[in-house]
Amino acid sequence: MISRKMTGVIGALIFGMLLLQGCSYMAQVPVIKDLPYVQKPEEEQQTPEKNLGVKTIAVMPVDIKAGNRDAARMIRENLVEELYFKGYSKIPMEMVDAALADFKKRDGASGVTAPPQVIGSMLGVDAVMYTTLLDASTTYKYVYAPVNVAAVFELKSVTRGETLWRYESKAVDRDYGVTKNSLDLGTTKIFENVVQEVVKKAMENLPDGPGIK
Repeated sequence: MISRKMTGVIGALIFGMLLLQGCSYMAQVPVIKDLPYVQKPEEEQQTPEKNLGVKTIAVMPVDIKAGNRDAARMIRENLVEELYFKGYSKIPMEMVDAALADFKKRDGASGVTAPPQVIGSMLGVDAVMYTTLLDASTTYKYVYAPVNVAAVFELKSVTRGETLWRYESKAVDRDYGVTKNSLDLGTTKIFENVVQEVVKKAMENLPDGPGIK
């Protein structure tokens, strides 16, 4: 029989062999400094919001490609207000219209869009907003009437006439009713909301003016 002393010796030898084997394995594992260098991905830098360098904007009457005068009027009125809340100085529409009337009378340019350079020299503004109404329609279905409004907004510099910012905005809403008269009534109520949504979408994509801190 193997004595307890001999058993302890054998156990110590086995433990030593396992320890040596483990050390041999660890020697083959590369240390951190031997690992290839992997560059950490740089944090994405947020692009700063574009500064248009504009303080004052004259809002021109809306050019109607499709739609009606009421929609064009509402778009222009909402645009003037939204620009003010975006930090741009408010230029009264009456002042812009007076300048346009003088331009047409002086140059006999009836039906011709006044260039931004002309408006800038007459009103002393930094940029001119041109808006084109592409759609303002209501399609009557069986029990509902979709209201569609679409417009293009284009801001131009008064120095060279180049486009500083441009955005095409669309919005749709539906009115439900049983008769055409009820649809007409409901459509009239929601039409202004759709126009406001079109202008709001555009203004959300326009950089803030200097009045926003």
